Amino acid sequence: MAFQLKAPASRRDGDSMERLQSVDEVVDMYSVSSSPSKSRVYTSLGGLFVIFAVIGIWIPGWPTVSWAVPAAYFFSISSERLFRWTLTNNYFGPAIFEYYATGKTIPRHAKYGVVSLIAAMSSLSAYFVWAVSTRGSGSLGDPTSWDGADPGFGAATILIIGMIGVWYVGFRVPTRN
Repeated sequence: MAFQLKAPASRRDGDSMERLQSVDEVVDMYSVSSSPSKSRVYTSLGGLFVIFAVIGIWIPGWPTVSWAVPAAYFFSISSERLFRWTLTNNYFGPAIFEYYATGKTIPRHAKYGVVSLIAAMSSLSAYFVWAVSTRGSGSLGDPTSWDGADPGFGAATILIIGMIGVWYVGFRVPTRN
């Protein structure tokens, strides 16, 4: 078996749980052991996501916690030490700790914000891809003049992926008040 869960079975089975109070409890609940080769791959991926999260500290509009969550996940399945570091980091540690301590939930206001941003950015991206690659230099009101190379697959793909993102965050990710 590739993974060995450290959490007691009653906690893994989706039973409702109270909020975890310490980093040790979170590590005991969510840290997983994996083979040395997989551990190296997961640690490398986690490190890449940490680099992206650190970039977000200095670049306005670049997310920070959005990159730190997958880093925490990869560290949780590769190294207990790195997972503990992720949970106690001064920059994004409190948000990651709260996510795990409350049973992998996000606050209602954050969910609304994330869903709104996914919808807005998907719509804007789809429009601009359509305008450049489908409409081209043609007239907006005359589809026969559209001379772009893409018949609309790019914009449609962006909209479909955006709808999947809205559905997943809106309905699959648990919410906390």
